[in-house]
Amino acid sequence: MNARSRLLAAAVLAASLSAAPDRVDAQEAPAVGGVRIGVAAPLSGSSALLGAQVRTGAAAAVAPDAVTLEVDTECAADAAARAARTLVAEKVDAVVGFLCTEALEAALPILSAAEIPVIVVGVRANRFTDQRAKTKALVWRVAPRAEAEAAAVARDLAQRWRDVPFGLVDDGSIHGRGLSDAVRSQVEAAGLRPATIDNYRPAEEKQFGLVRRIQASGVTHLFIAGDRPDIAIIARDAASLDLGLDIIGGETLLDEPTPDVSLPRGIHALAPRNRFEPDDFGTTAASAVRDGYFGLAHVAMEIAAAAVQKARAEARPVADVLNGETFATALGPVSFDDRGDSSLDLFQVFRFDGTDFVPLAGG
Repeated sequence: MNARSRLLAAAVLAASLSAAPDRVDAQEAPAVGGVRIGVAAPLSGSSALLGAQVRTGAAAAVAPDAVTLEVDTECAADAAARAARTLVAEKVDAVVGFLCTEALEAALPILSAAEIPVIVVGVRANRFTDQRAKTKALVWRVAPRAEAEAAAVARDLAQRWRDVPFGLVDDGSIHGRGLSDAVRSQVEAAGLRPATIDNYRPAEEKQFGLVRRIQASGVTHLFIAGDRPDIAIIARDAASLDLGLDIIGGETLLDEPTPDVSLPRGIHALAPRNRFEPDDFGTTAASAVRDGYFGLAHVAMEIAAAAVQKARAEARPVADVLNGETFATALGPVSFDDRGDSSLDLFQVFRFDGTDFVPLAGG
């Protein structure tokens, strides 16, 4: 996930959220024998703002008979390994969290060896679940898989642009080119063929070369796999040439705006739902920060607690329960496939209203 601007903003909050790598913060404990769930997230450093979203989401979902133990992974391998050993020593029943690949890679073998299931909130790398049968890792994921963004974009384009000339453009980066290629493959499989495929050099002050090529192609609808500032410049330069474009971008459009060039009203983004209302989760979440990873952490905590309780009641391993059950959550029923990936899909269409991206009705 491209979250560079959000990660930069996190430094402002880091001092107030800092914690030692092996520190454990427990909520007031219930009666002996209650469910114990570890929450593994970056609570200090540049990713602390995102870790705070996990912390508040998990805390809002804690059942009366459960206790959470928070550990700071710092988005670093060494810190995550220490955090995992702490959770093993504390005898937690399950762990939710993990936003960074390095942290999950270091902690997962330690937790799996101790037979502690992990429900991943942020890491999208496919290999963790794809290789689960081989590695015997006790890992499940509510985060989307790596290809989920492309699949969501392709589904939308196939519905929205079936009868219009459209093009695919990327910024030449590994992520941008990979996203554009994946979208192309999937829309062509659905019977659509882009009228033009192009790319541009990112971080340029002007994009008239690209815009003139798009104009010459006759394309009126454009998917751009690039960053928000570049998309704003492309839209600005197209407007200056009286080229009206219906533009759709990916998750990066939801990054923080830059002061240089503003996005025009009407641009669309395909991205996971990243804001939640108190009504989505009940009154316990009314005072929480309900942004970003809040929703996924809330769902992961609901699933973890329910799985542990059911496993105890039926004298079954928690892993068996996670593999075989459908869980009622605040964001709908969730189950896991044979790899451990969840059925939860939070991707939707957002429209820029001139100030912010708002969910598109019916999207």
